[in-house]
Amino acid sequence: MAADKQSGDRHAPAAQNTTVLMRTTRSGAARRLTAGENVVCGAMAGLVSRAVVSPFDVVKITLQLQTMQTQTQRQRGGAIRCLRSIVHKEGVRGLFKGNVSAELLYLGYGAAQFLAFGALESALARTGVLPSKSRTFVCGALAGGIATSATYPLDLLRTRFVAQGIGAASRVHKSIAGAVVQILRDDGPRGLYRGLWPACLQIMPYMGIMFASYDVLGSAYKRMRATVVTSHGVVARTVDSMQDALIGGSAAVVGKCCVYPLDLARKRLQIQGPRLSSYAQGAVPRYTGLANALVSIVRSEGPRALFRGLTPSLIKAAPASATVFFVYGQTRDLVLSLRSE
Repeated sequence: MAADKQSGDRHAPAAQNTTVLMRTTRSGAARRLTAGENVVCGAMAGLVSRAVVSPFDVVKITLQLQTMQTQTQRQRGGAIRCLRSIVHKEGVRGLFKGNVSAELLYLGYGAAQFLAFGALESALARTGVLPSKSRTFVCGALAGGIATSATYPLDLLRTRFVAQGIGAASRVHKSIAGAVVQILRDDGPRGLYRGLWPACLQIMPYMGIMFASYDVLGSAYKRMRATVVTSHGVVARTVDSMQDALIGGSAAVVGKCCVYPLDLARKRLQIQGPRLSSYAQGAVPRYTGLANALVSIVRSEGPRALFRGLTPSLIKAAPASATVFFVYGQTRDLVLSLRSE
């Protein structure tokens, strides 16, 4: 009994010094995954989340590439109207444009993100330099930057496949391999990384805020669970099982609202290049960089244009993040339970 207490005391500081994400959903114990396990859990989370949010992603990107000209021409001012227009003109298939590159993107991004987060969090925790909440923000931001840089060509391809039409006459790229060859021929290797800087500028604070929000909300939930909600009952057990999803979805909404204009500018920069007129009905202007894009959008379309597509973005971000954290949490718990057996 005393030995058990001493063992528990030895492990208590480590548990307290570990982010909520690293604790199992069912027991709350802090047990770290290996690098390989983090890759598996992250890849699974990314793959499943993409299947959930594909139509929302297409609508969001389509709205982000709209200008005042295309809005007037096509009368597509909102998410529902945009959705109907895509289905009417391109069929249901139009909602899944660029899905192959997007699936590869989400799979690779999820694996890289959670692998980097786990490694960085473990390394910084050993140094004791930063308090837990600050450490979560820094690790989330760095993990987001690393994952974005590693998978960016797939993100660019996804945007270009969504921006082109689905008919043979309006298609710029017929396959992923063909698109890569064409971009390399037109722009060289740099063409695959067009817009990477604004992408990192947007994704790093977003992922930092999201991971930190997840940690804060998760800690608050655990305190509430210990003091307010009874530990028994169907409702409590149901909420416990969905904890990762509820907290992850809420954290995504907070993060997305903070950095959305940068996300919109990134999408417009991704279709720049010699074939700019072939995308988004040729209505997106030519920009020289991030600052020029933001200023030009405000001048020509008004400040509200910086938040065009925010509604479908939030509708996409909340379930996507909820799915990512839920699947990651469930896979993590399964992996750890199999390890202990």
